[in-house]
Amino acid sequence: MRLVTWRGIEEFLAVVETGSFTGGAESLGVSKSYVSKMVSELEARVGAQLLQRTTRRLSLTAAGDLFHQRCQEMRSSLLDVERQLAQFQERPVGRLRVGLSDVFGVVFMSAIAADFGAKHPEISMEVVAYLREAELAQEQFDVIIRYGRLNDSNLKARLFGYLSYCLCASPDYVARHGWPDSPADLASHLCLTDLGGHFLFHDDETATSRAKLTGAWKSNSGIALATAARHGLGIAQIPISVIREDLVEGRLLALDREWAFYDKEVWAVFSPGMMPAATRAFIDHLAMSFEHRKLRPWMEPAMTALEAHLRGRQ
Repeated sequence: MRLVTWRGIEEFLAVVETGSFTGGAESLGVSKSYVSKMVSELEARVGAQLLQRTTRRLSLTAAGDLFHQRCQEMRSSLLDVERQLAQFQERPVGRLRVGLSDVFGVVFMSAIAADFGAKHPEISMEVVAYLREAELAQEQFDVIIRYGRLNDSNLKARLFGYLSYCLCASPDYVARHGWPDSPADLASHLCLTDLGGHFLFHDDETATSRAKLTGAWKSNSGIALATAARHGLGIAQIPISVIREDLVEGRLLALDREWAFYDKEVWAVFSPGMMPAATRAFIDHLAMSFEHRKLRPWMEPAMTALEAHLRGRQ
């Protein structure tokens, strides 16, 4: 199959529009001999004479007239495509594919995405939930929400908030077993953990420690861990965004100790290169959603009810 190329076409169009090889060369800022060479190569490539050359005038052949019309149409289409593509850089339009982790539940982040979609009706949103980051290919998404420390230094990313975890349990479990006084005391409790059997804690502002725990109930899903906690199976470390309604309605209680909360970074990760306006607007929307919140931004509106529960136990 012959490779389609634009080589020589711009020179051909310039000659036709100016009426001469000299005029075409001047309009393009190149030499007359170069234009003549490009047009001759073009005629050889298409297998037809396009221009009738005489010492007094230049005219299109029948084949040249048809070719000229089609080339004008193609150039017009190309300019139209360029104008449309420019819109992607100038204003939020087109398709936006977003990847959200289903491990921590997608309700909170989906609400933010839906709010963005409502404000930008010209953007077609595709929100894909994932369980494992290995399932994702960055080039297939405009933005992926990732959690924790980013190991790939080649990724383009923007920190826009924190996923805040708390230690939680059912009122029945707390009534029977009480709360631990420190991370070390968790060893004497029933713990509902991730598949690795870990809870995470802040040693200081920059360091994180992992507590290795043994338990009879593990899951890679925050929703599944919340379900087990509601059934009184033990203490779980779950993002507040997953259990906000449970905290509000009292199905779960949270341990009100500073050491019991853990904040994991939330990143908007995007591909390198020129960023479309829709992607830029979505990332800005994420950042604005957490503009005045430092730690535990996912608590609202559960915070008021949670504090009431905690005060009631004191």
